[in-house]
Amino acid sequence: MFGGKSNLGFKFLLQASLLYKDICPEQSRFLMRIHQIQSKAPVIAKSMICPFCFQWQQLGNHHVRLRPKRKPTARIRKLLKRESAGKRLTAEQTVVLRKFKRASNALMATCHTCNKMSRQPGMNREFLATLSQKRSTPGSAGKPRTPQSVNRTPKSAVNRTPSGTPRSGSSNTSSASKTGSAKSSPFARLKKILMLENKQSSKKGGLKDFLSSL
Repeated sequence: MFGGKSNLGFKFLLQASLLYKDICPEQSRFLMRIHQIQSKAPVIAKSMICPFCFQWQQLGNHHVRLRPKRKPTARIRKLLKRESAGKRLTAEQTVVLRKFKRASNALMATCHTCNKMSRQPGMNREFLATLSQKRSTPGSAGKPRTPQSVNRTPKSAVNRTPSGTPRSGSSNTSSASKTGSAKSSPFARLKKILMLENKQSSKKGGLKDFLSSL
């Protein structure tokens, strides 16, 4: 029974703080402070309220900036190369690499009411590496994929009507005539050459006869 009353009290404090956050920010902060102190576990996320003055974070009442992860130094680059090559590292080197991989970016929020800065850790490099590995694996590996050629109907099977059959026959005859002309082209050239030679010889004979007659 006592637990139910305490839950109702927490809900009342939360709803009252939300109600007064625009009307009376001081009253809202007071109610939220009581709510956060009396509750054993923090119900409200730190990104929604200021952990120092319990002000609801809204547009215009706080300043946010992102603190990036530190860049790898020359020593860390060498250690990363040794690790990728499969070489053995000392205990000190493993500690340095572990600190570098577990280093995360941070979200820095400065409250305009109390002028204090709260820090919220972000994602580290190990978590980002696991995310990239999960995304690189195909998500739909278990789904059977049918090839596109199966879904597409072949062109020859579309038109099997009587009107479409002569086209295939004409195409076959045209292809056969093309192959035949390609094969007989050398013989045709030889015939043309012989005909030209005969014509030239007949012309020469006619000239001789004409000259002898003179």
